[in-house]
Amino acid sequence: MKIFDIMILDIVLISMPLMVYLLYLAYTKTFNKKENELLIVVTIFSILYLIVKYTNPLFKNIPFMIINIPLLIAYIKKSKPSILISSFIMVLYYYDFYQNYLFVIIFEYILYYLLYLKSFKELKMHNFILAFTTIKIIITIILLSYLNYKFPIYIEEVLIEGIYLYVISNIIINLVNKTEEILKLHMNIKEIKQNEQIHTSLFQITHEIKNPIAVCKGYLDMFNKDDPKHFQKYIPILKDEISRTLLLLEDFLAMNRVKINKDIIDINLLIEEVIKNIDMLCHKNNIKLISDVVDDDIYINADYNRLTQVFINLLKNSVEAIPKNKKGTIIIKEKVKDNQVIVTIKDNGNGMSKELLNKIKEPFYTTKSKGTGLGVSLSEEIIKAHNGTLNYESKEGEYTNVTITLPVEEF
Repeated sequence: MKIFDIMILDIVLISMPLMVYLLYLAYTKTFNKKENELLIVVTIFSILYLIVKYTNPLFKNIPFMIINIPLLIAYIKKSKPSILISSFIMVLYYYDFYQNYLFVIIFEYILYYLLYLKSFKELKMHNFILAFTTIKIIITIILLSYLNYKFPIYIEEVLIEGIYLYVISNIIINLVNKTEEILKLHMNIKEIKQNEQIHTSLFQITHEIKNPIAVCKGYLDMFNKDDPKHFQKYIPILKDEISRTLLLLEDFLAMNRVKINKDIIDINLLIEEVIKNIDMLCHKNNIKLISDVVDDDIYINADYNRLTQVFINLLKNSVEAIPKNKKGTIIIKEKVKDNQVIVTIKDNGNGMSKELLNKIKEPFYTTKSKGTGLGVSLSEEIIKAHNGTLNYESKEGEYTNVTITLPVEEF
C-alpha cells in the first residue's frame, strides 16, 4: 500500500468514530460528564480497533505512531479511564515490536502521564501534542538504534512518522473542540432566546393584569355602599375581573415555573465551558478573567443547562459592573468543604451600596436601564432548587463577591 493511500485511510478510520460521536452530541445536545465519559471511551477504542485492524504503518521497519492519536484524544478530553487503558494497550503494542525493552516503553508512557498531571494546566493543547510527539520521536530513534537498524535510513522515516502524527493530531483535535464549542454556543443561544421569551411574556402578562385591576378600581370609585343597586350591578363585574386576574396569574406561573432536570455532572467541566463562553466578552471589555478551581473531578447532582445559565448570568453582571475606563479583573475560585463545593466570583467593579445589596435579590428590582430585575432572583431560585445557596458581599466603589454553595454528590 502506498504511503499516500495509508494516510488517507488513517484519516478516514480516525474520523468515522469521531463523526458519530459529534453527531450524537448534536442530536442529543447533552454534555453530561458521566455520559460524555462513556462516549469518549467508546470512540477512542473504536478508533484503536479500526487503525490496528485495517491500516498499516507508513514504513515497514518502524512501528505505528498514528496509533497514539486515540491516547492524545483521551489526554485532551481529560478522560482518565481512557488514558490508562489506552496507555496499557500502547505498551502491549510496542512491546511486540521492542521485546527486550519493556521497561523503556513503560517509562515512556508513564512520562506522558506525568507530563499531563504536572504541566497540562500550563501547557496549551498544541504544545502538549508537540511535547508528546517530540518524546515519541526521541525514544523511537533510541530504541531503533539499539535494534541495529541503519541510522541514516530510519531517522528520516521516524521524523516523517512524527510530523505525520503531530499534523493529524492537531487537525483531529481541533475539529472535535471547535465542533463541541459550536454546539455549546448554539445551546446557550437557545437558552438566551428562551429567557427573552420569558421576559416578553412577563411584560405581556403585566399589561394584561393592569386592565382588570384598572376596571376594578374604576368601579370601586363609583361604588356607593348605601345604594343596593350598586351591589347587584358592580359586585358581579368585580368578581369576574378578579377571577380573570387570578386566571392570568395561574397561567403565568405554570408557564414560567423553573423546571430542573438533575443528573450527575462534573461542576469543573461546567465552569470550564462557562469561562470559554464568557472569555470573549471579557477580552472585548479589557477584563482579565482568572480561574482558580480544584484540579480534580467534583460531581454534583444538578441540571447542567440551568447552572450554566446561572454562572453566565453572574459573570455577565460582573462584566457590566466594571467601568470601561477601569482595568477590570474577575476571579473565579473554588473549594470543597464539609461536603459542599463553594464557588466565588469576585470583580473589582463599582460595587453596591448597602441599600442596593439588600434589594439585589428582589424580583423586578434593577439599576440597569434595560434590565428586567429577574436575573438574580431567577438565579437564586435555580440554586435553591439544587439545595444550594447564593450570597452577595459588596463594597461600593471597590468590589462585589458572589458565593454559590452546592452539595457534593458522594459515591
